[in-house]
Amino acid sequence: MNENWKTFLIQNGATQDSNGLFVFKNEFYDNRLVDNNDIICDLSHFSTVVFAGPDAAEFMQGQFTNDVNKVDEKHSQLSALCNNKGRMIANFRLFKYQQNYFISTRNDLVEHCIGHLQNYVLRAEVAIQDVSEQLIHTGISGKNADSLLQPFHDKLGTTVNSVSSSEDYIIIRVPGETPRYEIFCSFDNAKTLWESVIDKTSAVNSAYWNYLDIKNGLPFIDSKTSEEFVPLMANLDLIDGVSFQKGCYTGQEIVARTHYLGKQKRRTYRIKIISDTRPRAGDQLATELSTENQYTGTLVTVYPTAVNQYEALAVIQIQAAEGEKLRLKHDAGSEISLLELPYALHDNE
Repeated sequence: MNENWKTFLIQNGATQDSNGLFVFKNEFYDNRLVDNNDIICDLSHFSTVVFAGPDAAEFMQGQFTNDVNKVDEKHSQLSALCNNKGRMIANFRLFKYQQNYFISTRNDLVEHCIGHLQNYVLRAEVAIQDVSEQLIHTGISGKNADSLLQPFHDKLGTTVNSVSSSEDYIIIRVPGETPRYEIFCSFDNAKTLWESVIDKTSAVNSAYWNYLDIKNGLPFIDSKTSEEFVPLMANLDLIDGVSFQKGCYTGQEIVARTHYLGKQKRRTYRIKIISDTRPRAGDQLATELSTENQYTGTLVTVYPTAVNQYEALAVIQIQAAEGEKLRLKHDAGSEISLLELPYALHDNE
């Protein structure tokens, strides 16, 4: 990550935890916030990768699950990169700025993504590079988010997935009933933004943004769950992350077959977990009927909300999620209950 930005955050009260996430408050402190509180958040646990060159769009169209041709300098989209078995290597947000394309994905997936994509470049004129050192990534959310960002873009796009860009800032409206934006810019501009809003917001721990993604049903996978799920298992078809009209891409045949045959057996659910042992992404779920070698689900993103209590997104067998009592596979005494998502799971089936 950008060392100047790291130093700036530490000078402003942050520490780094064992996972490299920046922490401003004690665990659970951020949970006192209500949905419309104004917050600013470091998002350095996501990396930014640029795709440049005359063949960039065509190349990505043959690799990503969504229709790259619908991305322009005012509109971003969710998408994913799959292996030839239709399993997601990574999922991410794709946007365009000054003729180049960018994706924002989990840090621990960047090397794998770039290595996989390089195998398909062949003669295409496209360069792929991690530019996280150059582009600082932050988030602002809250009832006053629009007005907080207005000084940095006088024609701020407020519809979900819209992009507002200038010479200094890229500002993307991301899903959330409360206005929520992700911002990409240079170190100097990130410092200016942070200092201009910090007295009007709460600086929250980096993990809190994961909690907002959980509440909004946005499951971003990491290295623990990479190549585990077909995009439909992660609800990407329900959050505009898959196009079924764009044509071929790596893994497309399996993704399309799953969709058109209507045999989707797993979906991503938002859940509450009560457990004495801390659950983590990649942990498996089971039911009372599961044998030692069986599991019914996998945790994707987990956030602690109180002592021994967590919220999470998990890919779970539909039959088990909606008809059986769930628990963590490694903790027989744990309890799991379903929470509401902001979208319906079965509309397209």
